[in-house]
Amino acid sequence: MKLNFGRFSLTVGAILAASAISSQAQNVVVNGTLSYVPGAGSVFDYTLTIHNTGTEAVESLWVGWIPGVFDINSPTSVGNNLGWSSSADGNSIQYLGTGTTAIASGGTGVFTFDSTSTPAQFMSDAAGDSTAYGVNAANGQLSFTLSGADTETFNPTVVPEPSMAALFGIGAFGLGLARWRRQ
Repeated sequence: MKLNFGRFSLTVGAILAASAISSQAQNVVVNGTLSYVPGAGSVFDYTLTIHNTGTEAVESLWVGWIPGVFDINSPTSVGNNLGWSSSADGNSIQYLGTGTTAIASGGTGVFTFDSTSTPAQFMSDAAGDSTAYGVNAANGQLSFTLSGADTETFNPTVVPEPSMAALFGIGAFGLGLARWRRQ
């Protein structure tokens, strides 16, 4: 009986340790929503809202970039609500914060830019893959050179700006009303 209890205790301990290790396997977890409005010419005004759902603060974001691939066409007018530095290199955008301006767990950041990449290109993953970088709590370093648990590559969900959705809704209502009046 004592031997079985000992094995049971060891098994439960091993399961708890494994679950603790697996729960720490991905510290940076983000999801993003990319809304847009058509701008002048073939340019679109984009707003990327990032929600940090992981346990690690996010200190940097590279939009339109995964290792070795740069995907955004002609980004300009980059900005954000966090006071992060913003730089466009012609095919991607890097937003770089500090430890004091990082997006904490449960927090949100709003990033803006203009681009000739179409919403369809973002929806088809041809332009939207991006990478978020965390701050490794164990050593306090930005994770550019740290483990995969401290970074996440993601593709934001693309939605029209709420005002655009309202315009589409009003237009659909008007078309439905006109069709109803004809009948």
